[in-house]
Amino acid sequence: RAVARALEQVLVGTRTGRPTPAAPRSGLAPAVETLLADLGLPSPGDPGPRDLRLDPLRSGLDRRREILLHRLTACEVPYGEPVATTGAGGTETLGTRWRLHWTPASAAMLTVAGTRGVTPAQAAEGALRARLTDQPTPREIIDGLTAAASCALPALTEARLTQLTTLLPASATLPDLLDALALLDRLTAGHFPGHTPAGAEEGPVAADDGTPVAGAPVAGPPVLVAAGEVLTVAAVRQLEGLGGSDDPQDARALVELVRRADRLGGVRLAYVLAGLAEQGSPLVRGAAGAVRVLLGQEPAEVLGGRAASWVDGATAPEARQALGRALVGLLTAAEGLFDSAPQALEPLLERVTSLPDDAFLDRLPALRGGFDTLSPAARDRLLALVEERLGARLAALPEEAGPAVLAGWVRADLAARAALVRRGLLPATPAQPAAVAPSP
Repeated sequence: RAVARALEQVLVGTRTGRPTPAAPRSGLAPAVETLLADLGLPSPGDPGPRDLRLDPLRSGLDRRREILLHRLTACEVPYGEPVATTGAGGTETLGTRWRLHWTPASAAMLTVAGTRGVTPAQAAEGALRARLTDQPTPREIIDGLTAAASCALPALTEARLTQLTTLLPASATLPDLLDALALLDRLTAGHFPGHTPAGAEEGPVAADDGTPVAGAPVAGPPVLVAAGEVLTVAAVRQLEGLGGSDDPQDARALVELVRRADRLGGVRLAYVLAGLAEQGSPLVRGAAGAVRVLLGQEPAEVLGGRAASWVDGATAPEARQALGRALVGLLTAAEGLFDSAPQALEPLLERVTSLPDDAFLDRLPALRGGFDTLSPAARDRLLALVEERLGARLAALPEEAGPAVLAGWVRADLAARAALVRRGLLPATPAQPAAVAPSP
């Protein structure tokens, strides 16, 4: 071991070196290092780390930076890490944030990526084309198109767009189709730097250094609109296969269709949604009913009465499980119903707050399981609505306590109160129903 430690110091050492600056170099690494220095990004001379906020759709410099960072990411060079940003209400932001750091691993991976090209554009296209297969999955197609457009690679973008229109309609699920339609919306709106569709024949495309170059073919609005129509027809067709689903993601996909009602409208959509609301699984029935109200295909009062009947009919374990799943589907669209059709929830809240204590406690796990699908903001709005109805502020309950535990607490409290009433230590006048406190 002593000899091994000595050999490690002599033969391996603890320091790293670099070739002399006078040594000739060629390939991807010097091209990237020069670009980083020109764009004011961390480089071997100034390794960082640094957090950077970019506005690529308004600033030419930021556009060049954004495209280069995406190309390095496509080459799997550990240099830039995107930081997730969202606007108000979860909307997409046009600016981006990156955390940048030049490390020895960055230099090493640039050498590996240099086998695919001597410029960032060539290397990125080579890396992305290596993932281009004849039978890709829907997610690979969507991610591949996103990467090609982000890297401003028009030829690869066209290839991925062809796959999107020919392969996706036959193999994608409804959530995948909606993601693809959202991606087409971003392409049509020009939210990708270096890929701003100005027509089918001509548009700005970025060169190796990110500078826009006119004259290269890109997908124009007619191509994107045609692709959107193909995927829209496939999305409507997918609706008919959701009848037995118990996946909350499918319920969210149904709600997402409301935003595309102008494209998906028509007799067929109304017929499919009506069938799902009547014959689908409990989760799908709840989601389809909410979507029909948001589209104006059914009065909110009708949905509210149906939801109240779910509570009334939950007298057996199977019915209470169905109640929980139906509420998950219904309340997936609750934030939209709060704003546009609050009367759809009034009968449900009225029925819950008027239940006897024992009946409420039987249904409590199912009710809590349904309401847990709400976002924190929507849950707070629902709690405020319940407090307004009761005229009292409800005490906060421990978040880690499950609905079955809460039901046990309330049952024990009721049993203790009944014992005190029997001994004459409490009046027999019924107190405020314990059922209303934990309902949100």
